[in-house]
Amino acid sequence: MTHSLKFAEQVKWHIRPASSEAVVYAPWHADLLKAVSGFSDFILKQAELRQYPEIIALAFWFRASHLTKLAESGKHQITDTQPTNANKVFHIAPANVDTVFLYSVLLSVLTGNQNIVRVSERSGDVTWVLVELLKHYLAMPVAKPIKDKIAITQYSSLQETVTEQFSVWADLRVVWGGDNAIEAVSKIAPGTRQICFPDRFSIAVIQLTDKDDIQAVAQAFLTDILPFNQQACSSPKAIYWLNTPDNIQHAFWQTIKEQLKNKEHQLGLSNKVEQHILLQKLAAAQAIELNDNSGNKIASFAKIQSIGQLGRAKVKTLTAQMLAQHTGNGLVFEMDIQADNELPFAEKLQTISLFGNVGAKLNKESGMFKRIAPLGKALEFNPVWDGIDLIKSFLSI
Repeated sequence: MTHSLKFAEQVKWHIRPASSEAVVYAPWHADLLKAVSGFSDFILKQAELRQYPEIIALAFWFRASHLTKLAESGKHQITDTQPTNANKVFHIAPANVDTVFLYSVLLSVLTGNQNIVRVSERSGDVTWVLVELLKHYLAMPVAKPIKDKIAITQYSSLQETVTEQFSVWADLRVVWGGDNAIEAVSKIAPGTRQICFPDRFSIAVIQLTDKDDIQAVAQAFLTDILPFNQQACSSPKAIYWLNTPDNIQHAFWQTIKEQLKNKEHQLGLSNKVEQHILLQKLAAAQAIELNDNSGNKIASFAKIQSIGQLGRAKVKTLTAQMLAQHTGNGLVFEMDIQADNELPFAEKLQTISLFGNVGAKLNKESGMFKRIAPLGKALEFNPVWDGIDLIKSFLSI
């Protein structure tokens, strides 16, 4: 698999590449489906992994029934036609969203490709749990069809000659990361075909009445915001309240505060500090105007209102530029709107999470956001991600 990859610099292999040529399978071959869904079963049987909802969500996504539906849909039919060789994909994983790289890797495996993944040394705990789980699973007999199709390495992004070698080896490069990281990688072996997932921001649009189940709405919002410390591109950075009275908004936040007491999350004191730093940076750079509880406009340097480990800041205006600079850490901006044309439509707007009687006109804003999701479903993976059809990309190398 890597006979041409010889490094003068230090490269740490968490899962080493196969020592011989990989067995070639057709896309969506039954053996690949069985091996990948077996990894899902392996995870779901580990009771101790329930403390990692992101991992459970990944395992549920790759369950056998779901993979069969993917394989049977349109051009993704299962076939036993034997290709002459396997294509090669080099994945560069993000540091801030621990599970997303494995979605693309396993989809690439299912389409018959060989894969090398570079994980960042700055990755969170969930990444290393996943790597260990995968290492154990690949040693099991059921994983034999995919054992030679996944290798995971770790090295500094400053080691550009290593990235160059992997890029030259690959037929396709998949880059998850910030704009700066993607720009840097794109300059390395620029002839390598690549697909990129750059910086994005997402929002929630909520319209509540006194007839709605606020407990359920609060639960859905926390499902979208708590994983990955609000740093996933699809985690909402702001709530746009559509024609929702202040007393109902207040009831929503009181419910959030109560539910947080029983929620597993990684937000702590350092994140509270980051919330205040972020607000002051945006206030200085973007002249944010905040509202106090009485609705009066006050100075930009007003205190954030704490809702447990989250922070909320009601603002007069909220632009795409402001939200593009939002770094997460549990800070939620809020703005009252009367119509959905007040939303911050922009190329960098990825997901709009919706609750209530909203969204009828949103599809007319073609190209100014990437997807719509029900509140509580923003983080659910889709093979068409950020407007890119991953399966099609892996099949058309």
